[in-house]
Amino acid sequence: MSRTRIVKGTYTKVTHGNHAMFSGANINAYANREIREKGAEEGVTHGDPEPAPASDLTFLIQVFDNNTEIKEGAYVFITEKPEMPKLRIALTIGKEYNYKKILFRLKTEFVFKASELPFDRKDVDYFPAGSGSGQSIFKEAAAGQTTSWDVDFGGIFRGGTATVEAYGGDGRTLIKKFVFYIRGRNPLKKTVKDYLISQQYLSKYWFVFKIIVSESGSEEVTVARQFWDPEYVKAKVKGKTKKVEAGYGPSGRGIESKGMPNYGFPDGWGVGQIDFAAEKRDKASLSKADAAWLEDLDKHPDYIWNWKKNIEIKMTRKIPEKVKAAVAQFNKLFKGVKKLSSFSQQEGLITYKTCPSTISEFSSFGSYMPDTASGDSEKSILDAELIKLYNGGHYITGIDAKDLLRINRLNSLGFNYNERIGNVKD
Repeated sequence: MSRTRIVKGTYTKVTHGNHAMFSGANINAYANREIREKGAEEGVTHGDPEPAPASDLTFLIQVFDNNTEIKEGAYVFITEKPEMPKLRIALTIGKEYNYKKILFRLKTEFVFKASELPFDRKDVDYFPAGSGSGQSIFKEAAAGQTTSWDVDFGGIFRGGTATVEAYGGDGRTLIKKFVFYIRGRNPLKKTVKDYLISQQYLSKYWFVFKIIVSESGSEEVTVARQFWDPEYVKAKVKGKTKKVEAGYGPSGRGIESKGMPNYGFPDGWGVGQIDFAAEKRDKASLSKADAAWLEDLDKHPDYIWNWKKNIEIKMTRKIPEKVKAAVAQFNKLFKGVKKLSSFSQQEGLITYKTCPSTISEFSSFGSYMPDTASGDSEKSILDAELIKLYNGGHYITGIDAKDLLRINRLNSLGFNYNERIGNVKD
């Protein structure tokens, strides 16, 4: 409700006590000539005004993390388990406030500029979640009381910039907002390994923990880096480059803000560095089912914020793709071969031999293998093919006339990925 008063002459107001003006927004004063303000004792004062009476024009947004009030610009965290932060939003509205009803919601936004345009991210979500029709859903607060809401993330994981948005009753006029940030904390490597064991992932693919540690850059730390977690970074200090302690910041770039998702070129995320670069570059080659799955994943990117979801995609999607490619390679190379000649190759702490694999999908190729493994440090040469395929390219490239394997230990960049994985201690 608005009111305008026009006086065609002189307007004088005399107050015999104190005179106070309160506004829920701005107070603007304009004059064609001068504005004069004078106090008998201390003159004009700006700043630290007396607050409006709580029952009148108050409009206050408060955010609590696990029942502790936070300030604007604060950081709250996805836990190591992982769990989203336990947030409560409280709106206090005076009974004489301009709006008798306020609609409010929580917005999360993760904006990230990657190495190429197709891999950029602009993930925006609202809580309460919107309905299937795409309509915005709000919580409602009435004037003259405090309304609290325990944020329900609906089991999904989101982070980045978080904004409490408060609108007028029409749901279109933004009145006020409260901005803070959601970041992530990393699980211990032991926690991740125990999880792999509990899900029987490690018994299925013995090397997966080594790949997780290597891909996420977690070799020299106690945690598995779903999130960027450095101790120090290089920064300009008085014109000189120095190492300074890393801190949390509002930036969307991984190298600038601790606790942001662990990003690796060109499209890798999290502990597994889940990467869909090839699929995004060549969407036309995808089946309808695969294209729909990828589109849905982009709309619901839990794997960027939830390390368990990240591992799930690695185990149910990415590694099976490489297993399929390895089986195709074996079928092609072993055609017409009765038994391979004995062969071994050491990669780091692992020796790969022509022995049967423990990977169930490779069991049919055991009859080609003349040797047996002795201890955990000896693995099938078939496994080396799968590990290299995960990085790119074939490890086993051919078989000579004497049924001896030909291998290529280096990738296209001249790097030995298998050796790196073999050196990871778990």
